[in-house]
Amino acid sequence: MDVRRVQITGGSSFMITLPKDWANSVGLNKNDTIGLQAQPDGTLSLYPKGTAPMPKRSTKVIDATNAIDRGFLYRQLVGAYIAGHAMILIRSSQPMSPAVISTVTNFVQASIGLEMIEADDSHILVANLIEHDAIDPKKIIERMGLLVKGMITDLYDAAFTGNLDNIKDMRLRDTEIDRIYWLTFRQCIIYQKDASASQKMNLPLYEMTACLSLSRVLEYIGDYMVSMSSHLFLIEGFDSADTTDKDANNYGQRVNNLLTMSIKSWIEKDITLAEQSIKEADELLEEIKRFSRSDSSGDGIFASAREVVMFSSKRISEYCKNIAEFTFNIAME
Repeated sequence: MDVRRVQITGGSSFMITLPKDWANSVGLNKNDTIGLQAQPDGTLSLYPKGTAPMPKRSTKVIDATNAIDRGFLYRQLVGAYIAGHAMILIRSSQPMSPAVISTVTNFVQASIGLEMIEADDSHILVANLIEHDAIDPKKIIERMGLLVKGMITDLYDAAFTGNLDNIKDMRLRDTEIDRIYWLTFRQCIIYQKDASASQKMNLPLYEMTACLSLSRVLEYIGDYMVSMSSHLFLIEGFDSADTTDKDANNYGQRVNNLLTMSIKSWIEKDITLAEQSIKEADELLEEIKRFSRSDSSGDGIFASAREVVMFSSKRISEYCKNIAEFTFNIAME
């Protein structure tokens, strides 16, 4: 680290000299202007010529010449997207196989803001068309919350009516949640690489990181709803059974209200609401424990549906506690 001594000029202004090597490397000359921007951590960023530099539009190159494992290729593509690259170039020294083309196509369709802008037998160029500073991370969280709550509502409704129609598309809805989670992860990486991004969005980096943590929890809940829906489909004869249970259905309404409260506490940085969420989650978890010990009613089909309900209620309540605890982490900053 280059250390400079602070001097006083004119009796009231503080002054330090700039490293000559750095000034030469950025083309700084006499009478040029330098932009100054204070950072949340107390440091100061300098921008030669008076403006903040534009983030580099990087291109990630992925060699798919010997791509055999579609899952491996897909994970590389997702990683390159989340890393914040503006372009992803998939190239091959021989004609691309239909499997490679299909994998890239599926990836583009599953990602927000990507388009194929070039393609032939030897390469595919994918570009991100969304500017990161046009996205409000908190709005992303609210969108994820609505999607997850819709999945919860439909899962509990199916568990108590035997009507599975509304949960047939659970995997598709979970894919939408995954897309939003990837976008949030990408935003967080870009914020970490570009010191001026948080100032442009008026969102400190620690809050962006908190958005990522919360979106991860919501993504977990989406995955869990898919898993529980699959269990219902595996119960033989469930779709024609009379499983309606108003008392148990109450759990579905309560966990959804709890999730709504937890997310609201995070959005508004309301620690009172967060504390209420934690206490209600603890009460619900205790009730579920007592209910699970005492309940022995119903036939095999009914008992299996009840098991899905109890497991789901327990897991979601625990996730809601996590969200409320995130609220304290950012509200007490």
